[in-house]
Amino acid sequence: MKQDKLKNMKTITILLTRYKDFFGRVLCDIGGDSYSHASISIDENEEIFYSFNKKGFVVEKPKKYMPKKRMPDSACIRLKVPEEVYFKIQQEIQFFLERKEKYSYSLFGTLLCFLHIPHKFHDKYFCSQFVAELLEKAGAVELRKEVSLYLPSQLLYGWQAIFSKEEIVFNAI
Repeated sequence: MKQDKLKNMKTITILLTRYKDFFGRVLCDIGGDSYSHASISIDENEEIFYSFNKKGFVVEKPKKYMPKKRMPDSACIRLKVPEEVYFKIQQEIQFFLERKEKYSYSLFGTLLCFLHIPHKFHDKYFCSQFVAELLEKAGAVELRKEVSLYLPSQLLYGWQAIFSKEEIVFNAI
């Protein structure tokens, strides 16, 4: 029975990266963080990731296209989750894709996060808030603090994986 459960597990990947643009430097230097961006993939080949940036909700292809301002350092967090959790994440991502034009980046939310002030704005997210909320809402992780208080680097160890131990790989993409 336990073998069947393990066989039906799916992998989701959280990618943490660092950018050398002004905002990336501020986030890393003032916040004391190693990473300035977070995205999530449900693609087993890790070709397509989803996140928020200044353009709003975005689809990213980090293996195919590496922006000039992205630094080579990265971290991939891989979580094994049951199919039902995976499908919840997949459905939520599809919901965002279908309403992409409604969502925008929350620069003010990032500032509040720096100040440790929990918040929730309608249809506005920053990258790590989006990833943390998606994982918590689907039941993949137990967060240790409010979803709006996660900066990218805090996704490395700021939760408890429910179904498996997370695998962390540095400089994988």
